[in-house]
Amino acid sequence: MSWTDSLGRLAAQLTSHKPSLYPDEELDDLADIKIGKLSLDAFEGERKAYALTVKAGLHLFNESLEKSHALSQEIHNPAGSYWHGIMHRMEGDYPNADYWFRMARSLPIYEELAERAYGYVRSLDLQDITNTAFRERLEEWASGSGWDPCAFNALVEQHVTRIRDEQAEELLKHIQWLEMRLLLEYGYVQSGGGGTLLESP
Repeated sequence: MSWTDSLGRLAAQLTSHKPSLYPDEELDDLADIKIGKLSLDAFEGERKAYALTVKAGLHLFNESLEKSHALSQEIHNPAGSYWHGIMHRMEGDYPNADYWFRMARSLPIYEELAERAYGYVRSLDLQDITNTAFRERLEEWASGSGWDPCAFNALVEQHVTRIRDEQAEELLKHIQWLEMRLLLEYGYVQSGGGGTLLESP
């Protein structure tokens, strides 16, 4: 299956979905097969590593944690480490997620991600979040100026393990979705992909 012929359609299909914050069933078994068949024969070196990040990311959009993990373990660049971190966060292994987010150091997407994520939270009426302490923590987090994946990981951990508020969950899923879309686009561009892979949400 040709990379250029199939990637755009597959990415459009999968990235419209907002993955869960914790393990869930795979969205589409057939999509995993299609991702697996995306050929990397035309890629070498760093471009191949970034193309692998795209495949790892698509598997996570499909909620296929094991398949994404198998790929991210083979990728030795900051984007691969970040996908590795997201996978561990989604499976509920928050300390391991922190390790891989620290390994990623800093990525060019951080500035735009912070702007979008914090702006999104500030645009919402958070009064529907019933846990006052968590609501205040979200407000404080969204007053920040730079993206810290470990801080977001801590928010997700607190929500999943202790809070479980429906409104907070939708908010955090949306931020995770923004994070994953920006990271997927970054990997695509670094692999040498022309133009943009995803339309703006």
